[in-house]
Amino acid sequence: MSILNFTQLEQHLGPLAYPLFFCSLVAFAILIERLMLLSFYSITKQLHRESLYVLGRHQLAERKIREEVAAIWLQKQQGKLAHGIRVLNIISLLAPLLGLLGTVIGLIQVFDSLGAHQGPIEPSLLAKGLGVAMKTTAGGLIIALPALLGAHGFQMWADRLIQGIEHSINIHNLELDGVCIEALA
Repeated sequence: MSILNFTQLEQHLGPLAYPLFFCSLVAFAILIERLMLLSFYSITKQLHRESLYVLGRHQLAERKIREEVAAIWLQKQQGKLAHGIRVLNIISLLAPLLGLLGTVIGLIQVFDSLGAHQGPIEPSLLAKGLGVAMKTTAGGLIIALPALLGAHGFQMWADRLIQGIEHSINIHNLELDGVCIEALA
C-alpha cells in the first residue's frame, strides 16, 4: 500500500490537491532545511569565527575600510541565513487562497448537483461538494500556519544571529584600534 495515494487526495481536495500538495512539500523542505542550518550556526558559532577571520585579514587597513568589509560580509551572511524565507511567506499567503478557491469550487459542485437534480433534495447531494469545500479550506490553513510561523520565526532567528555577529565585529574592531574593551565584551 502506498503511503501517499494521489487519487484519494484528489477525491478529498478536488482539483486543488496538487497545488496544495506542492505548497506543503516546498514549505516542509524549507522548514527542515532552515531549522538545520540556523541550528548549526547557532550551536557551532562558525559565523562568529568567520567574522573575526574576515576582520583579522584586514587588521592593517583603516577602520573605515574594515567597517565596509564587515558590512559587505554581514550582508552576504544575512542573505544566506534568510534564504527561502520569502518563499515561506509566499506559501503562507498562497495556501489559504488555494483553500478558498477550493471552497468556491466545492460550492459550485453543490449548486451544479442541485441544479441538475429533480425532486426532493437529499443531504447526499450536498455532501461531496461541501466536503471538498471544507477540506480544501482546512488544507490551505494547515499548510499556511507552519509556513507563516516558520518564516517569521526563522527571520527573527537569523536577525538575532546577525546582530550577535555585528556586535562581535564591532568589539573586535575597537580592539584592533587599541581600545580597551573589557567592559564592553
